[in-house]
Amino acid sequence: MFKTIKLNKVMAAVLLTIAAAVGAGIKSTFAAPQQEEKHQKTDGIPVPIIMYHSITLDGDKCGEYVVSLDQIEADIEWLKQNSFTPVFVNDLIRFVNYNGELPDKPIILTFDDGCYNNYEYLIGLLKKEDFKATISVVGSYTLDASESGDMPSAAYSYLRWCDINEMRESGYYEFCNHSYDMHSLDDRRGILRKDGENDAEYQHALLTDIEGLQKLFDQNCAFKPNCFTYPYGFISPEAENIVKGLGFEASMGVEEMPNYIVKGDSECLFGLHRYNRSGFYKTDSFMKKLLKEYENG
Repeated sequence: MFKTIKLNKVMAAVLLTIAAAVGAGIKSTFAAPQQEEKHQKTDGIPVPIIMYHSITLDGDKCGEYVVSLDQIEADIEWLKQNSFTPVFVNDLIRFVNYNGELPDKPIILTFDDGCYNNYEYLIGLLKKEDFKATISVVGSYTLDASESGDMPSAAYSYLRWCDINEMRESGYYEFCNHSYDMHSLDDRRGILRKDGENDAEYQHALLTDIEGLQKLFDQNCAFKPNCFTYPYGFISPEAENIVKGLGFEASMGVEEMPNYIVKGDSECLFGLHRYNRSGFYKTDSFMKKLLKEYENG
């Protein structure tokens, strides 16, 4: 969740601890409402999207943005018992834009930032349960991990290009662009415009960053993601137009609202809503809250 350029192991571990400790206090800041309210079409197919981040094997280290592997396994078991079927964002794209089909009760599990534990801890569970995961990669994190030469650690490392290739080839993962280096709350909040930045400067900054990561994916993995995931969920109409202009066919935010997917309506794929999976809740409580939103939607 935090920018880590050439961090040593101790500092990286500290940052993950901070994320778990303060996540609850900053969630509402990150879950910024969209500039224009997305029209909900309840006659479409309801598709809940769950948002995870880092994974731990120690239940005592769970936080707002850190869940245990046991919790994910319990989530998957609950979803299977309640007849949900895992899909990718690309399955939604095929359904909406290319006359594809969706299974009954589709569900998407997303994991933001590209933590190495999304590979080391998760891949065995996905294979065991025949489930899928959508990973949103921050390019600078992955480039740094790939060039460091250090052995990766599930406690603090991020995915390398070689990991992404192996994960994608397994068939259990898909990957999204989470910006190259805009996962920050410094002078720019996510992909939002800086104070005093004119139109040309803003467009150049976004194009350089987002397209730069697309090129890195192409160079290192021979594919380009077709879904953009907004850092911290900050969305603006200007940014969405740039994302569409770069050829993305879907985008995801963090607003906790239902999604209704309508065949032929490409707009329903942009600004997809997601429910943050906090490690502070048990599976049953979280799932009941999520489904209640759909019942009320």
